Amino acid sequence: MNYLSQHWGYPWIGALFLVIALIHEKGLRSMNRRSTKEHARRRRRRMWFTYAGLVVAALSVVSPLQFWAMEYFWVHMLQHVSVMLAAPALYIAGAPFLPLLHSVPVKGRRRILRRVFAPGRRSIYRQVGAFLLSPIVAVGFFNLIMVLWMIPSLFNPVMDSTRLHIGLMLTTFFLSGVLFWLQIIPSKPFRPKLSPFGQVGALLFTNLVMTIIALILSFFTSVPWYSFGAAMKGMASMVMGGAMPTITLSRLADQQIGAAILWVCGDFWCYPSLVTALRRAMSDAKRDVPEQQDSFSRLLRSHRNMSVEEFQAARSANAVTAALAAIEFDDDKK
Repeated sequence: MNYLSQHWGYPWIGALFLVIALIHEKGLRSMNRRSTKEHARRRRRRMWFTYAGLVVAALSVVSPLQFWAMEYFWVHMLQHVSVMLAAPALYIAGAPFLPLLHSVPVKGRRRILRRVFAPGRRSIYRQVGAFLLSPIVAVGFFNLIMVLWMIPSLFNPVMDSTRLHIGLMLTTFFLSGVLFWLQIIPSKPFRPKLSPFGQVGALLFTNLVMTIIALILSFFTSVPWYSFGAAMKGMASMVMGGAMPTITLSRLADQQIGAAILWVCGDFWCYPSLVTALRRAMSDAKRDVPEQQDSFSRLLRSHRNMSVEEFQAARSANAVTAALAAIEFDDDKK
């Protein structure tokens, strides 16, 4: 229990996330005052995903996870997956952007909207937003950040400083995750620019990159790549009595466990997202060709079997149709 009860830190980061959550709450209440009760309830239920994402991101830093991530690579990979995959996906699923905009006073909100959507010219803000939200940039940036921070010459210096680790590495993890998940998860007022089949390709490509990184770190090296522990000397004040923990796990085994976590967690987040994207793709295909019975749809269980009542009703309707056709045929013969 000491691993969970001790080594909490960075209260100012926890306070910052609390302020961010309160800003979202202010905007949400402002929107709900002008909405019907049903719309307000749906918006409130959806917003809990955003709050969950903020909690996951905050706990990744203020909890003992940050302390042990500076000493063990496998703990760092747990933090990596939490900040880059779980927290952004939850945050985006809650559709936080409209509540965030409505948290600004009316005059300020109108000024922002005029600058962004000014008629007659393309605002620099819209150009930057369109660039960042383009599928190639978002998916490419996500994978580039993931690869760059696995390079030892970049990883080791950052892990020697808690400020760089939190302010640079974890921040780019979260921001790249937000841009990536905006291509997969609808989040008002944004819609994914990738088609469903494009989402499938982006997910498979990203999962492939994570798998290759995991294979390289585990099977294609016999020496540890990363150095840990330098920043722990400055964190001794977080430990009761100032005593540093004793490291008993070899660095190579630590690296291999971290690679396994990246591999397993990569599959864990990819497959549910992949199934959802395939459902969307099959739904679009059926909308274009309604009579087509696609095998992928049956595989994903998007069709259900006909009930007994529906079968009997259909059989009765077919019988009536056949009887009317026979009567018309007899009349024609006469």
